[in-house]
Amino acid sequence: MNQPNSEPQPPPPRKVSISDVAVGEAPDTFKSYGLGSCLAIAVYDPRASVGGLAHAMLPTSDDAETTADLPGKYVDTAVRALRRRTIAAGGSPSTLEAKIAGGSDMFEFESLEDTVGQRNIATAKAELEALDVPLVAEDVGGAHGRTVEFSLKTGALVIETATPDLADRTL
Repeated sequence: MNQPNSEPQPPPPRKVSISDVAVGEAPDTFKSYGLGSCLAIAVYDPRASVGGLAHAMLPTSDDAETTADLPGKYVDTAVRALRRRTIAAGGSPSTLEAKIAGGSDMFEFESLEDTVGQRNIATAKAELEALDVPLVAEDVGGAHGRTVEFSLKTGALVIETATPDLADRTL
């Protein structure tokens, strides 16, 4: 129960699951759990306080029959969907910026040149550059899991690590 003169509480974070793309406006907050090789991609317009978060699992949709139902499954289509939906929500193409987190090397496969995590990171950077969305911060790679929370009120991407000796950080 709210007490008189108390500040309204922000809404709880919306969960962004694997292959999901969520877009909103301040004071919305999005949270994605258990990022390993998956990549969290945050796109934000700081002037309009609109943006979104995707939890992408694989780098490219090249071999996919369709991505219409799950544009967040692949990094390339997730970046495009985030940009398109953020602009539709009131963002300006000229003031969009991005942050990424995840892309860990959780498993070793001797037969692969680049891990899924490394390919996810490279694809995100290439797609953001192609769409003229500057990447302003990243917390990627390593061999540890992450949980992220993205605030559209502040633009902060808070990264909690699953490794006790690594400090949580805010981008």
